[in-house]
Amino acid sequence: MNAHHFTEQPDPAATARFVGQLSNADIRWDGTLVGLVPTIVSDAGRQLLDIGNDAIPQLLSVLEDESKFVAAHVLLTLLSDIEYHTEPWNGLAIELSADGKAHIDVRQRFELARRWRAWQQTTPRPRSLPLE
Repeated sequence: MNAHHFTEQPDPAATARFVGQLSNADIRWDGTLVGLVPTIVSDAGRQLLDIGNDAIPQLLSVLEDESKFVAAHVLLTLLSDIEYHTEPWNGLAIELSADGKAHIDVRQRFELARRWRAWQQTTPRPRSLPLE
């Protein structure tokens, strides 16, 4: 069971508002000895984590949006409690430049969206994102 949850049913309109505010810039990436580590730096991202599993359908819906897919992927990974590698970060290839800026090819969003849809449609849910 996921540690992120509301004690009351979250408002779908509030969830939609937070997803609408979401941006790839809401995630800061740090390189460590064990791989890449994301940090959620926006209020919208933190609110979606607090909403928990009820945010998953709306996050899945923005995975093909090139301005939101990185943030949605990170939040989905954290909310779903799946097992993942940190390099590439749960299937997301990230290049960190010397100044710490993350470079991410937006074309990855389609494959990530496909894998998340496969995860969502499988019962019971897989412990990691399906490759096929």
